Amino acid sequence: MKHGYGRKITELNGTWLYTLENKADSGRVNFPKPEHDRSAWQKMNIPNNWYLTEVGDYDGAVWFYRSFDLSEEMKGRKVSLQFVAVDYIAQVWLNGEYLGSHEGYFSPFEFDISDTVLASSNCLVVRVDSPRDPTEYILVDDPNNLSTPMSRPYKKHWAKDLSIVKGHLIDAMHRPGAMTKFRQDGNTGGIWQPVRLIARGETQISYAKVYSKIVERNFVPDGSALVSIDLEITNTSREIIQAEAELLVEAENFNSDEQITRSCSIELQPGMTIRKLVVTIPEVRLWSTWDTGKPNLYKATIRLKQKDLIDDHREIIFGVKNIQHDDATGQWTLNGSKLFLRGMRYYSSMYLSEISSIRMEKDLMEMLEMNINSIRIGSHVELDDFYTLCDRMGFLVWQNFPLHYCYSDSDELIERAGIMMRDMVRMLHNHACIGMWSVFKEPQIYGLPNMPNNYGRLCEILYETGKTVDPIRWMHKGDYQEGVQNLMTGCCQPGDLDMKRIRIEPNIVEFGSHALPSRKSLEKIIPKKDLWPPNWDVWEYYCFFYDLQVRHTRLDLSLDSLDKLIEQSQKIEARTIKEQIEFLRQRKYAPVGSMYLYYWNDAAPVIGSGIVDYFGEKLPAYYSMKQVYTPVLASLEWNKDPYIIGYDKFWKPGDLFVGKIWINNDFQRELPVTLNWALRHMDSTSTEMERALPLTLAKDSAKVVETIHWQVPQRAHGSYTVQMLVTDENGNTLSENDFLFIIA
Repeated sequence: MKHGYGRKITELNGTWLYTLENKADSGRVNFPKPEHDRSAWQKMNIPNNWYLTEVGDYDGAVWFYRSFDLSEEMKGRKVSLQFVAVDYIAQVWLNGEYLGSHEGYFSPFEFDISDTVLASSNCLVVRVDSPRDPTEYILVDDPNNLSTPMSRPYKKHWAKDLSIVKGHLIDAMHRPGAMTKFRQDGNTGGIWQPVRLIARGETQISYAKVYSKIVERNFVPDGSALVSIDLEITNTSREIIQAEAELLVEAENFNSDEQITRSCSIELQPGMTIRKLVVTIPEVRLWSTWDTGKPNLYKATIRLKQKDLIDDHREIIFGVKNIQHDDATGQWTLNGSKLFLRGMRYYSSMYLSEISSIRMEKDLMEMLEMNINSIRIGSHVELDDFYTLCDRMGFLVWQNFPLHYCYSDSDELIERAGIMMRDMVRMLHNHACIGMWSVFKEPQIYGLPNMPNNYGRLCEILYETGKTVDPIRWMHKGDYQEGVQNLMTGCCQPGDLDMKRIRIEPNIVEFGSHALPSRKSLEKIIPKKDLWPPNWDVWEYYCFFYDLQVRHTRLDLSLDSLDKLIEQSQKIEARTIKEQIEFLRQRKYAPVGSMYLYYWNDAAPVIGSGIVDYFGEKLPAYYSMKQVYTPVLASLEWNKDPYIIGYDKFWKPGDLFVGKIWINNDFQRELPVTLNWALRHMDSTSTEMERALPLTLAKDSAKVVETIHWQVPQRAHGSYTVQMLVTDENGNTLSENDFLFIIA
């Protein structure tokens, strides 16, 4: 056995051969054999999601093949074959020998091939099965659903009990098929992340988990931090090995000459040994969100040696922080200070292999410009590059396990999901950006009788599994519970909801609406013959949601042109999202502690809720949101009962208009500012009222700073606006906002 080379990696990406499985073909049992004739197989570039290739929308199994030679530096060493991610079930053969299988679309897995691999001409065969979930789809027996103009298969259906653990990738509102009988269309599948060979010595670092703790003395931080690293070390030999573990902790993204080292001797029995290494950082630099400090990161380098020769090594990037959730109030603190989360739901693409690190970085840079400090990943797992970018850019991430809506609560499903839950938390645990977990997205949203007891059964085991791996971070079991709420007025909830008469929870993990994209984008989604007048079956398939658009959004479908319908739809969404944000931020810490828009971009070519469509075009809601997601915000609360957002507001001559001006300050410092406001007629230069008001804003606050009383004159008519401008001591604009209303 060769020692002293550390860990070496060879990528097996590139051109593979593939063929679709014909279940009637008994010859497929020969597919794994090296001598099998593959001359009729086709080529595919790996990694890839097969939906994006000529395979297209396919449910079932695909066989993949490639050959490879072993490099000189790998010969004579322990070699593993690693798959970073395969969607959904993988079975693997090497040189005709079956290595094993794996279920799940997001987690890495590997096989020891030391005794199977050849020096050259290795035959690697992988069967990838991404089947259609066998659940039954049942028509929702509701008058509002049954009265829609779509044909029966295109009306709303609910899955009875899903069993394939893919979350949004298999069942969600905004995906091909939408809520119709065809809601599993657009199936994802394939070897969508890299495949690689890893060569190591006889002793291997199989896994390393970093836990850091800010040290306190008498409940006051003393400036230091403990770093504890749990190592899982595998001795692949049949002998006891005396090894040495070396740990080096140093600054990763900031300047510091400090290096903290630790070494110890370890007796490794054959098989698995678990060992803990602990060091102290005397003067720690904490990881913070970009708006509260700097996202400082450390690098831990671990080397495993035999007789001064390196068998294996790992590098782990981590941060030191203290994120706390107050179970009584639902509020968040980061490193001892309260933190208001201006959040965003993110789902880069339903077909994750098409997303590059460059594309994700572009999205995150635009989120920085919108002053977003937290991102919620709902019902899926992103590429690892996403979490690395969030580590470095200072976004706090709320990660959901990929379960959504209507899953089975059988013992068998709970077992399988539990394994994947453990894999997800282990995989993402060391990322500094991870702040909190959820085990199920909306486990109690179910449109059929005899609902599975997901919250009481499945969520309980996933919670226990997740807390076993990560006992420190807050673990949330499901939306609409534990102070978590979705508030989708004008979309999933009625647009005429009286906002002041509904209960508001501390954590709003979904707010937003929906809108038609531009005509240019819509023409790429819906075939021309079905576009106008609308073929409602096709529109529903691509996520129009006729029932919700009529009853909740109150879209006027009698308009005589597509352009007018698009304009109306986008106007309602833009105003709804703006006023949702103003309403929620006026309730900062009373009780709102976090809010996440649903969502940044449409993850598939559909009519969605993204403020950026699938093709990258920004909707008007993007700009209205950017206007009111500033750390300092001036907004107006008006005197109407019921209090309805998203639509025109009307007063009559003789009415008393009362507007309370709120100012939010999300900075962790006092701010001397000036508020300038004016009440004006929009179609003339006349100003009814105005005032300049110097203020000192308390840190991390939301407060009414001015109340406007205006007796509407009998002469008044038309459109009016209250314009609000907040500037700092140097005249720089901190917030510029307006409130539009009509005298009629």
